[in-house]
Amino acid sequence: MSHTPPSRRRTQARLAAIVPVVALAAATMTACSTGSDSDAGSASGVKDGKLESLRFINPLPNYPTWKQMATCVKKATEARDVTYSESGPTGTAMDATAMTQLTQQAISNKVGAIITTPVGDGFGSVLKQAQAKNIVTGTIYGPDGDDTGADVNAGPDWNFIGETDIKAVNARPGKHVVGMVAPADTGLGKQWMDGVKNAVSKTDNVTIAGAVYTGDDPAKGLAQVTALLTAHPDITDIVTNMGTTTPGAVAAIKAKNLKGKVFLTAVGIDNGGREALDDGYVNQIFLQDICSLGTSIADGVIDKAEGKEVKPIPVPVGVVGKEDLQSYLDKGWS
Repeated sequence: MSHTPPSRRRTQARLAAIVPVVALAAATMTACSTGSDSDAGSASGVKDGKLESLRFINPLPNYPTWKQMATCVKKATEARDVTYSESGPTGTAMDATAMTQLTQQAISNKVGAIITTPVGDGFGSVLKQAQAKNIVTGTIYGPDGDDTGADVNAGPDWNFIGETDIKAVNARPGKHVVGMVAPADTGLGKQWMDGVKNAVSKTDNVTIAGAVYTGDDPAKGLAQVTALLTAHPDITDIVTNMGTTTPGAVAAIKAKNLKGKVFLTAVGIDNGGREALDDGYVNQIFLQDICSLGTSIADGVIDKAEGKEVKPIPVPVGVVGKEDLQSYLDKGWS
């Protein structure tokens, strides 16, 4: 993902506003601990001015970027001498039902703080349940505002990301016809597309052909991108805000013999992003400083729980080509 520091508003590679999945995935849990149990009606999780426990509810624990995020959240949490635990759905697609259940389980366990990513527009009500129990809530790639259920939010501005994608496309010579691949036409996906459209309106060499939606499900990428390319054979560039798009988009370009004619701006090096760049199906990659994001949200939530000032949490993002990729990776971007 992700991945310049933007002003922090609504954010989400990485991923974005999520379409609920019907099946409930089994949950994995490690090192579960509870917060303070001194108040039978609520869970403060803070003892003598210090947060005791924090749980990271990871939306995609098997996805490389989210694994890296968890590692950095864990390291930052333990550096503050706060007990860390993690849970998350299994599988390769976002599961809103499982995420909701896992958040409610964390509330029942009376953890002191929760960090997660909002999975759809209705997830704020779940986070408000946590706040009602005096659990501090932090979101990654979530919206800002008093009604979101988040005490702290961290992540890039998805509207800004859309603009960043198009600026990178616009910087290349020639006319460009863009096809968009988003999780949905609502929430953070819409914010990203609005950013794309706004940036395109300021160019004279980029137009938008159309959009398709995958729900951030990698299994839907091939069919949806194939449909996009079939409906709009003049497309030259595919842009997305999801790393899960890469395999399907590359396969679609390959199947239609469009290598060298259609290029994907991939989100991150995972899911074959780097290999596709080397092979010529991708010409630029969107990157985020993932570890900075994980560290900042952990510190922000702990500071909030302990009554300290929490400053805005921006995340550096950028789109780079093959010639600059390694230098960013060496700095811990992904």
